[in-house]
Amino acid sequence: MFGRMMVEPVVQLDSGVDLQAAVDALTKVAENVEIVRWIELPASVLLFLLVPGDPDSGAVYVLDSKKGIWYAVDFEDEQFGGYSVSQLEMLLKDCNFLDLIERPGLWRAGLPWIVLPGTRPEAAV
Repeated sequence: MFGRMMVEPVVQLDSGVDLQAAVDALTKVAENVEIVRWIELPASVLLFLLVPGDPDSGAVYVLDSKKGIWYAVDFEDEQFGGYSVSQLEMLLKDCNFLDLIERPGLWRAGLPWIVLPGTRPEAAV
């Protein structure tokens, strides 16, 4: 599970928009989701969204606070239907995912990152 990280912009916000308006803009685009995890970092915000009633439909979104862009984060791991809360916890704890997410410039630049349990995120060479 997990592997090469793919990051795709999904919502561009107006400059200076407050955090609640930014979250509202994302949930409007994502449609019919509930926020399961909300993690605020100095330069980014991570949201884990689920479709109500489907515990394996989770998706990770990250707001680059400086650029005002929400990004969808996925992995080349054939987990096509989404992730569960326990898989998110594994991503956060066993993969040290926040080490990467808290520095948007690292992943925004288009460098390919590999995220695997038991290791810190690594830039793919």
